[in-house]
Amino acid sequence: MKKISMIAAFLLLVASATWVVAGPRGMAGWDRNEWCPAASQLSNLNLATEQSEKVRGLRESFLKETTPIRNQLFTKKAELRLLWIQTNPNVDKIRSVQKEIQNLIGQMQEKKTDFRLAFRNLLTPEQTSQLLAQDLGMGPGANWDRGSGEPGAWRAGCPGGGPGRGPGSCR
Repeated sequence: MKKISMIAAFLLLVASATWVVAGPRGMAGWDRNEWCPAASQLSNLNLATEQSEKVRGLRESFLKETTPIRNQLFTKKAELRLLWIQTNPNVDKIRSVQKEIQNLIGQMQEKKTDFRLAFRNLLTPEQTSQLLAQDLGMGPGANWDRGSGEPGAWRAGCPGGGPGRGPGSCR
């Protein structure tokens, strides 16, 4: 009987560790706030070479600024999952970590807003009209991230885009 209990405890430990590392499924990205049009949508804007270079630089800057925030967010979410699976969860610690996560999400949203505004400032009035006609200038939930539906085109215009992008995703 002791051997069965030990095996059951071990399996529970492995399952819990797997769940903590893998995280919940069903919602891609950090917080489902899409911020970056796909490559096919950018091509519809007919960006000049100089504009394309500026967009690339803007994206690289965004990644450089947000990587530490995204890493902290990943760590805090894993910490929160560990707190929740405790036999006797520490309510104060859970609330504290949740507040830290909300703060980090707020920081990411500010960076995304800055990126969107800077991106729109790179466009000509005609390109801005085209952007708005595609509902790309509306922010989250308004076709940012929809692409052409072609294999390999999914989020191809975004740094870190594509299936399996893991914790370094820039959503």
